[in-house]
Amino acid sequence: MLQTQIIGNLVMEPELKHVGEREEKTVCTLTVASNRPGRDKPSILRVEVWGKSAENCAKFLNKGSGIFACGDLDIDIYEKDDEKRVAVKLVNAKVEFTDRIVNK
Repeated sequence: MLQTQIIGNLVMEPELKHVGEREEKTVCTLTVASNRPGRDKPSILRVEVWGKSAENCAKFLNKGSGIFACGDLDIDIYEKDDEKRVAVKLVNAKVEFTDRIVNK
């Protein structure tokens, strides 16, 4: 596993879903933008949060909210329309709410 940390702002509203056979598990997907020195565009990363933390993220976070997240980096390589694609996301994340991060 690749343990990864990210700090940034949400670029979309949190997406809360109930999954499983009886929809007994809760997952919240956050889309986070983080600036990197020397780059014109921010890096965008999806972050998955589970359980009670997922419910809290959906309840208290909005587009533009600042977060610090730590979790496992998941890299998925798949094919779509005869083209190889790569999806990268942070899974099983622990999230801390921060003030909105202002880029200078």
